[in-house]
Amino acid sequence: MTPNVPTGPGARWAPALRAVAAVCVAALMFAACGSSDDDDDSGVKKIAYLRSVATPDSPVDEAFIDELLQRGFVEGENLAILGGSGTEVFPDPAKATEAVEEWEEEGVDVIVAFSTSGAEIARDHAPGAKVLFLANDPQAAGFVKDERRPEGRMTGVTFRIPADRMLSLARRIIPGLRRIGLAYPPGDPAAVPSRDQFAQAAQDQGLELISEEFTDAADLPGAVANLVQEGGVQLLLASVSPTATRAIPQLAESAAAYRIPFAANVATAEQALLTLSPDSAAIGSQLGRQAARLLNGASPASVPVEDPRRFQIGLSQKVALELGIQLPADVVREADVVRN
Repeated sequence: MTPNVPTGPGARWAPALRAVAAVCVAALMFAACGSSDDDDDSGVKKIAYLRSVATPDSPVDEAFIDELLQRGFVEGENLAILGGSGTEVFPDPAKATEAVEEWEEEGVDVIVAFSTSGAEIARDHAPGAKVLFLANDPQAAGFVKDERRPEGRMTGVTFRIPADRMLSLARRIIPGLRRIGLAYPPGDPAAVPSRDQFAQAAQDQGLELISEEFTDAADLPGAVANLVQEGGVQLLLASVSPTATRAIPQLAESAAAYRIPFAANVATAEQALLTLSPDSAAIGSQLGRQAARLLNGASPASVPVEDPRRFQIGLSQKVALELGIQLPADVVREADVVRN
């Protein structure tokens, strides 16, 4: 059989034309496939902040954004941040749920939840997003079983305060310290693990921890009254939980009324005699590095949960003078901040 060979003036261009046509078809097919990708056409990744406590001008935010920038994520170019203001907070679970569901509809890639309760809401109401948490005890909260290789869609940084170190510092500062009072909100999922950690640390150091429940800032004074008048405590502790953090002004007022010192886990609690808190900038850097990996497609299973790498000690010389407490020179030397 004689092959059908093109003839005529354009015959020599036929192979080239067929090649061009093939390239065009391939390009159209690639574009069609790309339109079904999970990311939007702009290639912009979306990350959302879910806060339950206001943190204006927080070093966490600055360090977080700096880490993302170093890894090629630039807000306004290939990165969009939802809920980015440090004053945009959702302490009400219903409002937090509403915000998370809206972010889910917008196709958010990663939700950064700055509390245990926020992480629970993000997990339950944004099934399409990865969740990066800052949580007191992610195992006790049921977020992960193995912090070295997280399961599912969640990983992050713990907000574990070394309870043994907090109590050890308090013993060095307050002569004859024996009984410690902890007011905690059992409805906050971060509060009970915090209570248990302080209880174990107190037992290990031969101290007695007396705990009292409260619901919100309004009934905190009653809880403190029970701890002081009936429990005879010599130091008040704020549990490591968002509800307790928001109630610190009321705790400080109650402590001052009974002329009793209190200790807290947030550096901004200036009325506290003693604060022991994770270094904010270091926390932000840790979260930023983890977020960059998740945005680049890493599975949470390959991004281990991390503990804080550095803690800051804060002391109040003013509170110590008001309570007639002499701050030991060696503790003052160890402190990162001494407020006058």
